[in-house]
Amino acid sequence: MLDVIVYGLLTGGVLALVAVGLTLIFGIMDITNFAHGEFMMVGMLSTAAMSTGLGMSPYVVLPLVAITGAVVGLVIHYAIIIHTLGKSLYVQVFATFGLSILMQSIAAMIFGTRYVALDDPLASTRINLFGVYVETAKLIAFVVGVGLVIAIWVVLHRTRMGREIRAVSQDTFAARVIGLRPAKAYLIIFVVGTMFAAIAGGLVIPSQIANAFSGTNWTLVSFVVVVLGGFGSVPGALVGGLIVGVVQSLTGFYVGTQWQQASIFVIFVLVLLLRPQGLFGRKSGDSALVGGHE
Repeated sequence: MLDVIVYGLLTGGVLALVAVGLTLIFGIMDITNFAHGEFMMVGMLSTAAMSTGLGMSPYVVLPLVAITGAVVGLVIHYAIIIHTLGKSLYVQVFATFGLSILMQSIAAMIFGTRYVALDDPLASTRINLFGVYVETAKLIAFVVGVGLVIAIWVVLHRTRMGREIRAVSQDTFAARVIGLRPAKAYLIIFVVGTMFAAIAGGLVIPSQIANAFSGTNWTLVSFVVVVLGGFGSVPGALVGGLIVGVVQSLTGFYVGTQWQQASIFVIFVLVLLLRPQGLFGRKSGDSALVGGHE
């Protein structure tokens, strides 16, 4: 039982890192991004390519993967996302869904459709954690993932830039009046969100296979995590990720791995019915505070 929970929590740390980018993009920019999983796919495949091509550990090339994710985010922000700001939900859905298909097609042309995997000596070792032997790859992914989620919360709540970003999320018009630039905040958040997703991809590829179409599943799971934690909430993304990770692990162990995906969508439906704002989300009409109430 303990090992199942530990493995679930380790998975949840990565889910939180993926979901925090999605929840920030929604909370600040009010953009529903259906291509978010593809940013993680970029991280997976670029990590595999760089690690193999340079003959280095995937953890050594992780900074390069982060830069790649940031550049991809920068290009997409100016090419597509900036034109959907303030538009209807339908425009956002079709634009980002189309982006998802485009990114899959480009990745398939560059990397092919076959699955790739990495055989890293460090990632394949095991560490005794509370009496449970876990893969080093999963432990590293958890530590880095949770660390980055906490770091972005600190930036948002303890720095001037973070306060400006949160001001934009609360009232864009008032932010402009006092001299803030919403466009700058939108750019920063989107690039950070894509970079976090790419890093998450780089963290999971040492322990699992991936191909050009692997991002779709991560998009769906990320939305479940965000809905559970509450749109726009950084603590919600962290707690939601851990909960979803544990539920998946318990379901796979006691019911069967084929029911893991179904179990998280049961959570999705229950949250929508019982607490649609999520665990840490705001009710309709409340001020938009990224990361919860102060």
